[in-house]
Amino acid sequence: DVLSGRGNFVNAHPGNQRFRAYVLTQKKNYTATAKGDKPAFAKLIVNTIRSLVPPGRFLIQDKNSELWSDIGDHKAWNKTRQALR
Repeated sequence: DVLSGRGNFVNAHPGNQRFRAYVLTQKKNYTATAKGDKPAFAKLIVNTIRSLVPPGRFLIQDKNSELWSDIGDHKAWNKTRQALR
C-alpha cells in the first residue's frame, strides 16, 4: 500500500519506498515524453500498483477515526504525477 500524507512515517513505509523506486524506473521515459502523453505514465504506475497480488492501494488516514481509506484513482494519479516531477 502507498500511504498519503507527510512525515517520516509515510516516507519510511515499505509500500511508499517501493512506489518511489518504481517511479524512478519510469522517470527517464517520463521526461522524454511529450506533455500530452505524460498522464499515461501516472496511470500506468497506479494500475501496476493496483494490479499487484495482493493488490496495492493508495490510502489516506482519517484524522478523526484514524482509519485508512482509498483515495481513488484521480488523487492517486495526482500523487504519482507529482512523484514523477
